[in-house]
Parts: sequence; C-alpha cells; structure tokens
Amino acid sequence: MNEKKPLKLVYKKTLAINLVKMGHDIEYTARNKNNPRYQVFFFIDSPKLRREIAKINGQDYDEGF
Repeated sequence: MNEKKPLKLVYKKTLAINLVKMGHDIEYTARNKNNPRYQVFFFIDSPKLRREIAKINGQDYDEGF
C-alpha cells in the first residue's frame, strides 16, 4: 500500500527555486486558492528541507517543531 508522504507547501517562487538548486524535488504545483494568479509548490517534508528553508530565510531551525 502506498503511504502518503507529508508535504511542505511553499508559496514563494524564489524560495522554491532555491530549494530546487539545493537538490530538493518539487512533487507538484497547484494554483493558490486565495489568489489564482500565483502557484503553490509542494515538496516532500523532511527535517533537511526545513533546515534549508530556515537557512535561506536567515533563521534557526529547532528540530522539535
């Protein structure tokens, strides 16, 4: 049985591009429900992804959250 992997939604295009450059794959994209002019990018959620999002944003990542 295929187990669904948790996904992390990214609303900022430049953040998604930087994550792809760091080796993460986009699972798929969809239109933003609140503003259809924009896309939402879906990545498989992992501690590594969250650490790198924090690094790009100039923040610290605490594993417990």
